Amino acid sequence: MSTIYLVRHGQASFGTANYDQLSDTGHEQVRRLAQYFANQGERIDRIYSGGLKRQRESAEIIATAMGIPTASIAIQPAFDEYDGDIIFREFALSLSKAELDAAGWPGLRTDRRKFQFFLERAARAWIEAKIAAPDMVPWSTFHGRIVAALADIVRTEGRSKTVIISTSGGVIGTIVAHVLGLANHVGIELNWAVHNASITRLIYSTDKVSLSMFNGLPHLDCEGHRSLITYR
Repeated sequence: MSTIYLVRHGQASFGTANYDQLSDTGHEQVRRLAQYFANQGERIDRIYSGGLKRQRESAEIIATAMGIPTASIAIQPAFDEYDGDIIFREFALSLSKAELDAAGWPGLRTDRRKFQFFLERAARAWIEAKIAAPDMVPWSTFHGRIVAALADIVRTEGRSKTVIISTSGGVIGTIVAHVLGLANHVGIELNWAVHNASITRLIYSTDKVSLSMFNGLPHLDCEGHRSLITYR
């Protein structure tokens, strides 16, 4: 059997001009995750990462802690998160002014609760193909590229390997729902539960991928570190 660790990146910089970078908390979360991996003494054969900065930063911190050259990290854009800004925009265009006012638009990015509620509604509309735009990746394409990239890793890495994929919550939720044979919308709903710098473990053989652990935080869910547990 072989193992894939799906790692969600550390906390990004919500509410700032550049969301796509780790916050100070995000750096600390991933440093503790990296030390956890290093302490386990498990051989890591390869680290993959999506192409987003917060994903690559997380992968690099882990690689450095484990003595793996950062230049060897395999960048796979199929593991990039969906573009929430475009989904937000198109969903907002589908609503009336009264609905937007009730939702707190456009100042959502300074209110985590309102932002999350609006994002959940927008993502559901995206999955159900109720919104679309030329620059929006359809859900079917997002799902398809993730599943294909996962299958390629299973095929090319082979037996008795252990790999890490540094990615995002939407990708992790999509993979878990796919592996368990669940409906598409469940993948995005799982996304809301995925903690920053959490571990989801898959085990695979040549003909089957199974879920072994979801959303684990062995490096943070302990005395003195629980203040570092975040969703966003």
